[in-house]
Amino acid sequence: MQLQKYLQEIGLDNRRNIRKFIREGLIKVNNKTVEDPKFDVDPNNDKFHFKGKLIKLKIQKKVYFIFNKPVGVVSTLHDPQGRLSLKEFIKGIKFRIYPVGRLDYNSEGLMILTNDGEFTNYVLKPKNKIPKVYQVKIKGVLSDRIKEKMEKGFVLDGRRLMPFKLKFLRKTKHGNSWWMVTIFEGKKHIIRKVFKYSGYPVERLKRISIGNIRLKKLKPGYLRELTYQEVESFKKKYFE
Repeated sequence: MQLQKYLQEIGLDNRRNIRKFIREGLIKVNNKTVEDPKFDVDPNNDKFHFKGKLIKLKIQKKVYFIFNKPVGVVSTLHDPQGRLSLKEFIKGIKFRIYPVGRLDYNSEGLMILTNDGEFTNYVLKPKNKIPKVYQVKIKGVLSDRIKEKMEKGFVLDGRRLMPFKLKFLRKTKHGNSWWMVTIFEGKKHIIRKVFKYSGYPVERLKRISIGNIRLKKLKPGYLRELTYQEVESFKKKYFE
């Protein structure tokens, strides 16, 4: 088994951070520093150290949770600024789980948390085009011209984005509007940037689904473990 895969399987951290730890020389195998994520290891006989401490974690059962992130929560397990993070909401979980992607501090809604590294990687890769659906409140009402540009593939920072799917939901009494927005890539702040650049700043953003996994009536700040059937249904629909 490759070192990176093993560390993902035991739930040390997410794929990106694990690769960073390895490249920075923070991982030792049998007391030798290894900087190659693809280094072959024997989980049953090798000894692993992280930052000088023996890793005692074992390969875990794969678990999958959904979380309704409230506004004002950082969607990572730690925050250097001391803000409220996901860690405060998963204290009762005995598995080392981590988020599949992020929602920014002022956004809310569905997040998936798991210890399955391969699942995480697949969901996050833009080429797999897994739809992510949001309810978005913007200032004003989107013009037909801008709507068409977004649906054809908006150009932002010199890069053409994958087309948005847009559905008008309702107009507010103050002249603003709610839209259903579906995107197929996870570029940072992509929805906020596109609407702001177009002259319609986002006032509220809530993710309600990732693929066929939906938030439904889960209350803000609460977790729910996905059933085996839900996970298999997702994999059957979106995984190659």
